[in-house]
Amino acid sequence: MTDGAPQPASGQGQIGEVPPLDVEGSGILPPVEDRVRRRFGLLERFAPWLGSRWAVELWCTPPVLESAMRMPPGVPPGRPVEAFWDGHRVAGEEWGEGPPIYLVHGWGGQRPHLAMFVKPLVEAGHRVVAFDLPSHNESDPGELAPGRTTATECADAIAAMIQTHGPAHAVVAHSLGANATALAAAQGAPVGRLVFFAPMADFPLYLDLFAARHGFGRRIRAGLHRRLEKRIAMPLHETNMTRVGRRANYPPLLLIHDPDDPDSPYVATERLAASWDGARLLTTKGLGRLAHYRVLRHRPAITAGVEFIGERPDG
Repeated sequence: MTDGAPQPASGQGQIGEVPPLDVEGSGILPPVEDRVRRRFGLLERFAPWLGSRWAVELWCTPPVLESAMRMPPGVPPGRPVEAFWDGHRVAGEEWGEGPPIYLVHGWGGQRPHLAMFVKPLVEAGHRVVAFDLPSHNESDPGELAPGRTTATECADAIAAMIQTHGPAHAVVAHSLGANATALAAAQGAPVGRLVFFAPMADFPLYLDLFAARHGFGRRIRAGLHRRLEKRIAMPLHETNMTRVGRRANYPPLLLIHDPDDPDSPYVATERLAASWDGARLLTTKGLGRLAHYRVLRHRPAITAGVEFIGERPDG
């Protein structure tokens, strides 16, 4: 179910404090093994510099998700598409004709995660382009070792797709894909409307969650912060979507999130809705511990996203 129609940020009321971090998670992401937590505990005490080196590599490694998700009924294989950034190939597929709508999966995700949007958007007269982020599925890795990437590399891949296949009438993105899409827009990628599911809106909060799940404290966390800033060549606070939106000139934004989501704190999306000029927030209800992924196949949320994007302008 959903909690009514999308509301402007000004209608959200008082935004609460951050709830206790959910160390257990949804169970979709691979669990952190006890031996890993024990080792991080020792490194926190005796060698935090070494712990931070290990932590940054884990942070930049997308998980391999066990998923039986396939393209939904009525969605045939698409036409192959590709783009390149700095010599790295981004692989995808497209359906339909008309103004392009880009579908951007999340961290460790895959193209079928957002495939419920393909059929209704094609029927509305759009061309739908779905692709794999760097070091995911069929796309090449970036500058890091195979199997690793960063939000900024993902932003470069999104920008390359948009540059190659046309300005985005809209982008539908999930989780880290939403953050990377906002970064691409802030760097000049032409986007129209944005529909973000459970975005990674506040990176300090994710650092806290990552530290809690891996069993290390403030010393390794501080080193991880420094190493990440060096790796992406920008201050981490500049990747927060509350700041990125201003640099992107606040494209029209619909946020869709469920408070039950343990993998992407809902409070960060509330903050984003309040800070992004004109943003709307649709709160789903009752999706449970799998909300981070169930929301992508939640029909009321999909309908709201399609309606927000609208029909083809000349249709």
